[in-house]
Amino acid sequence: MTPLAARVPRPVTPRIVNEAFYRAVVAADRAPSAQDRRPWRWRLNRGALELFTVPARMSGLPDPDARFTMLGCGAALHHARVALAARGWRVTTSRLPDPDVPGLLARLHIDGRAPVSPATANLARCIRVRSSDGRPVTGDPIGPEVLRAIGTALKSQYVRLAVLRPDQLLDLTLTTAHVPDPGPAVARWHAELALWTGSDRIAGTTGVAQPSIAHGDHDRAATFVVLHGPGDRDVDWLHAGEALSTGSLVATGLGVSVLSLSAPIEHAGARELLRRVMPEIGFPYQVIRLGRYPAERECRGDVHP
Repeated sequence: MTPLAARVPRPVTPRIVNEAFYRAVVAADRAPSAQDRRPWRWRLNRGALELFTVPARMSGLPDPDARFTMLGCGAALHHARVALAARGWRVTTSRLPDPDVPGLLARLHIDGRAPVSPATANLARCIRVRSSDGRPVTGDPIGPEVLRAIGTALKSQYVRLAVLRPDQLLDLTLTTAHVPDPGPAVARWHAELALWTGSDRIAGTTGVAQPSIAHGDHDRAATFVVLHGPGDRDVDWLHAGEALSTGSLVATGLGVSVLSLSAPIEHAGARELLRRVMPEIGFPYQVIRLGRYPAERECRGDVHP
């Protein structure tokens, strides 16, 4: 075989395309979603892979406007894109390509071969080990360089990261303590905040009523951040889901756990409260807890997108 012949790529046949899409769907099934409901389905259509929403899978969850459905579907879309790119495919992604097709969120089309960057390969490896971890955070606090790396990853999907300051966390804690008949998600959010906030942690809170919950050393090293962006349209929430995916994968590669907390944005009132506490942010999409554990799994290598 001559050197010139060695550089001639194999023909991209329908069988090869379908195999690539199959592997993308398998990877997408690992994407984070509310209570692991996976509110999406895929369809092969004329050589393209199409992503559809399945709102019925979110039945029983507080998701009246399908925002969390869109978040999950966006995360699945990003996982699929990473899996395809890591196998050397150049892909065109069309979001909300046809308003006349109910539930169609995105269409992926393979355009041909493309080189694979080390960062993309490492992101794909992180798909296999990424998980939501609800254990109390017991490791070292997250450093600014790690937050910058995760924030840069989010910006690639048109979403930004804002860190909740201790005084903002306290404001949210005291407000959620007075929510009448909180559901399980709100109660968990309140418990997370109360574990983090303590009168010995935040200056100027002496004499302020604290929630009646046992405080410990765990979760004091946790960092709470808000994912926010420019709007509240379906495409914004789809991008937010893609950002949640890329941020989670980059965090996993850096040995940082990610736990999504949906309660702060489940209802319009909660979202407005968050925006009052953090007037500098755009529209809030998700609150996540970042933390380390003494023996956290890592994906070695550069995972920056």
